Parts: sequence; C-alpha cells; structure tokens
Amino acid sequence: MDTEPHTSRHQGTQGLRSNGNISGQGRRAQTRLVFRVLLIALAITLGAVNLYGSYLTAFDSRLLDVGVFRDAGNAFRHGHPLYDGFPSRSGYAFIYPPFAAVLFLPLTVGGELFMDIVWNATIVACVVGIMAMACHRLGIKNWLFWAVTLGGFATCLDIIQANLYFGQINVFLVFLVTADVLGYTPKPIRGLGIGLAAGVKITPAAYAIIFLVRKDWWSLGRSAGFFFVTVILGFIARAGESVDFWTKYFFETDRGGRVDYPHNQGLGGLLSRGPLSVDAVGTITPIIFVAFAVATIYVAYQLEKHNRSVEALFLVVLGISIGGPYAVSHHWAGAILILPIILTVREDALRILLSITAGAWIVPGYMLIPESDPSNVAWRIWLTGNLIGLMGLTVFIVYLMYTASPEWRLQEPPHKTSGSQSDGGADPGADTRPTRPTTGVVNTEDPGASELNH
Repeated sequence: MDTEPHTSRHQGTQGLRSNGNISGQGRRAQTRLVFRVLLIALAITLGAVNLYGSYLTAFDSRLLDVGVFRDAGNAFRHGHPLYDGFPSRSGYAFIYPPFAAVLFLPLTVGGELFMDIVWNATIVACVVGIMAMACHRLGIKNWLFWAVTLGGFATCLDIIQANLYFGQINVFLVFLVTADVLGYTPKPIRGLGIGLAAGVKITPAAYAIIFLVRKDWWSLGRSAGFFFVTVILGFIARAGESVDFWTKYFFETDRGGRVDYPHNQGLGGLLSRGPLSVDAVGTITPIIFVAFAVATIYVAYQLEKHNRSVEALFLVVLGISIGGPYAVSHHWAGAILILPIILTVREDALRILLSITAGAWIVPGYMLIPESDPSNVAWRIWLTGNLIGLMGLTVFIVYLMYTASPEWRLQEPPHKTSGSQSDGGADPGADTRPTRPTTGVVNTEDPGASELNH
C-alpha cells in the first residue's frame, strides 16, 4: 500500500507546527524587546526629570550641602578655620575631618552653578554604577540594561532625591563601599574604598563588618590602614584642627542635628517623635547601637555564608541607618540596593515586602511632621512621617527572623549562579532557591567570592 501521501501530510503538519513555534517565539522576542525599550526609556526619562529638578534648586539659589563643602574647600585654601569661626555662607557647620576639606578643594575651582551641575550629574552616574555592580554580582542577565533601568527608578526614591536636593556626598561613599564589598576593587588594595569613605565621613567604617564576617582579615586590615592614612594626611594638612576634631567634635554625636528632627529616620528618631522623650532616647541610644551592631553582624554572617553578598551589604546599610543615633533620609542612600534584590531574592514573601518598601520610600512622609514640635502629632501622621524608618526596620526584623530559623540556615548555598560568562547570566524571574538542605560554607580563601564566583 502506498503511504507516501500520508507521510507527506504528516511532515507538512510538523512543518506548520515548527513554523508556528518559530513565529510565536519571534513575536515573544519582539514583545520583550519593545517592553525593554519602553522600560529603559521610562527610566532614563525619570532620571533626567529628577536630575533637572535638582538643578532648578541650584538655579534658584544653590545646593545646601555641597555649598558647605565648597566653603570648607575655600577655608582650607585660604587658611581660614574649619570649625570654630568657620566662614559658612549658609550658617551650617563643617562636621567632617580635615582630610575631607582637602578633598573638597576642587569644588573651589569652577563657578558654583557649574560645580553643582557636575556634582549632581556625578551622583546619578554613581547610582547607576552601584546598580551595575549589584546587578552584575547578583548574576542578572543583561545586567547593564537593568543597571541603567534601576538607576533611573532609584532617582525616584526619597533616599536619592534628598541627596540630589541637598547635593550630599553619601552616594559617592556608597559607591566606594560597594566596590570594596562586592569585589570590584582590585584585591591588593581591597579595603581602600571603605578606608577612604571613612576618612571623609566616619560612618562608612562600619561596613568593614562585611570583611569581618567573611574572616577576610587582610581586607579588614587594609580598610583600617587606609583610614589611618587619611587621618595622618589630615594632621599634615591641619594639625591643630585635627586634634580638635578627633578629641572634641568626633564625640559630639548630635553635631548633625537633634535626634527628634523629622528627617531622622533612625530608631532613635522614631522613638523621640513618638512614645519617648529626647532625654530618654539619649539614655538608651548606646543600648540601641549595641543591639543593632550584634544583630547586623549576625544577619550579615548568615547571608554571606549563603553567598548572598548583595543582601548582606543591604542589611548592613539598614542596620547602620536604623541603629545609629542620627540617619536622615539621605544617609540611607545605600538602601537603593533594594531594587536589584527585588529581582533576584529567592523568598517570595521577601520579594513582596521589599517591593512594598521600595514603593513606600518614594514618599517623603517626614515632611508632614513639623520641625518646631515633632512629638506632638497624631499617630497617623507619625506613621506616615516615619515610613522610611518603619519599613526599613520591618525589613531588618524579617531578615533577622529568616536567618535565625533552622530551616533557612540549613539551606544549601548556590554553588553556581548564572553570572558567569559560560551561561550568560541570571533571569530576574528565575527560581534560584536551593533544592536540598545542607550547611553552607564560608569561602575564606576568596574573600570577594559571592554569587558570580561560583
């Protein structure tokens, strides 16, 4: 019997199905391309609009904090005092070590408006750089696309908006710390970023916690060494005022402002504007500091043990911001790491919480609380005005609960993620949860190891 017609029809049907599959794949690829073009266009537009909005402030007057930095550079250049008798045009004091004034000398070279424009453009560039390092380390496929996209969206968060509005320095310091912690500083000088950042503003020294929990003693030592180099350079530049700073001003924990200042989103700020008085908060501040230091070290250790380095850095940012005595919104700049983590976090509940938190951080709710009487507000205003701190505290506690649970601690760390060149990167929508329980091991031989290194 002749079966050729039947065979031909069967082959024809297969061919149609194959062509249909190819056509369907092509349409899906086109849809993804259009989506990505629209997404990155939206992100770039948002970034440009927010950057231009900060320039309007510079056009009308000047950016407040970078203006103080410029005053410090001028004071150093012309031999004027940096502290007592500091010639500040805005009336705000210079609260950083003398080494920082040396770094601010370039701000005195050009016109003030020009330097404001360059300063804030560099802030946005550093935001994209931070996103790039985080996305690359997380093994996100098309990481550069996501870095630009998330960088644009990050400018909508108040923790970046405030940096642009004031012309603050925090994003630059976060960039240095991120490069160090995520392994983008060359290994022979790893620790330079934290050491230099701490030399400008003492707080970043706390990020050496990451090196501590990794048992990366060399990088920890280099961080301390580079920091002491900045102190020595400060003494060489201004010996007398270096003595004043390190023996007097360094110990004035309220030199940045009152603890109940509405912008302060640390736990002390939340409590002083709510159930406790300023004096009571001052009494328990050391307890808060120690408690969060211990909790932060524990959470960072557990996350590092599971090769979740970006999340470890994010939790250290939260621990420092919540547990420190004074952390206004622009001090939370490092918390923009929440955006790439949302794309890759393994636990669905955490992804939902982080997404809600990122949305809440868009709104500067603290503007609702009057500076003159910040404690005398209704509870609904207190809740709205403390959204940054409350959501950050919630995320910190939830991560602490996760990492303390035996089930979580027995999960297997990912030995290979898709950040390597061999497989092209991770898909943000992929399920990267471990498949069998076992104990994770800290890789002390390669302190910079994280997802991409496996």
